[in-house]
Amino acid sequence: MTGTLSVCIHQKSVCDKDLGEQICINCGEVLEQKMNDERAESSYDSFMENTRTGPATSLTMHNRGLSTIIGKSNHDFVGKPLGYQMKHFMNRMRLWDSRSQVKTTSERNLKSALYEMGKLKEKMDLSDAIIERAAYLYRKAAKARLVRGRTIKSVVGACMYVACRDMDTTRTIIDIADHLQERRKLIAKSYRMLFQNLRLTVSITDPINSIIKFANNLQLPEITKREAIKIFDVLKEKELTAGKKPDAVAATVIYMACIRTNVNLSQSEISRISGISKVTIRNRFNDFRKYVKLV
Repeated sequence: MTGTLSVCIHQKSVCDKDLGEQICINCGEVLEQKMNDERAESSYDSFMENTRTGPATSLTMHNRGLSTIIGKSNHDFVGKPLGYQMKHFMNRMRLWDSRSQVKTTSERNLKSALYEMGKLKEKMDLSDAIIERAAYLYRKAAKARLVRGRTIKSVVGACMYVACRDMDTTRTIIDIADHLQERRKLIAKSYRMLFQNLRLTVSITDPINSIIKFANNLQLPEITKREAIKIFDVLKEKELTAGKKPDAVAATVIYMACIRTNVNLSQSEISRISGISKVTIRNRFNDFRKYVKLV
């Protein structure tokens, strides 16, 4: 009995980029070897444009990372220490190099503002996207000459607040003011200035994010969190939360959920964590209790 030998025509193949080979799926024959790797050398984020032409640029750098810096090493390329005269010359070069980074007052202002944003990012545990958005807003405000006559921290706080709301990150002006050590009224005034002049479109904060945040800070059980969200859904369906401050709604809903789940928590404790006054919580509670059964 003689068999017939079938010949593979290599219709389907797969490319192994790690080995640089193209392999037939049917018979496993290596069709091509030592292929060129056309992937990018570095993988930066999507907002970086020069993924194959050097280090990344960012709006959080006052010079966008495009300038060069003379290092602090006093050795030449072979490792030998520099002489006395050459060392003095290099120190002068470093001095003028640092001065050339910021030539005008606007550049110094931008550098200080971005430095404050970097510190605020570490304190409040914010993402890189939020800092990038805040830096873009500050550059836009500086170009429109809106930062003149205002403190750097107040404008930085306003830009950070706008960026947090754009990225659906729950951060209040009070939180930003406490970490920046700046007056809340100045940050709120700068925020209104940016909103009016830059024509910003800021989304409304979702009270559910505030409910989860306040509940975690109060260390409430999971059943109380779920009950608070259920109460909020009922109030939202009846359109009772429209026009109300989201944090005030969240604080009141948490208080109502504590009553439902028999958790002993006072209005004073909720007020301390949420930053909403006891009078506001009491007024919202009197408005909502008519539509939600607590017992």
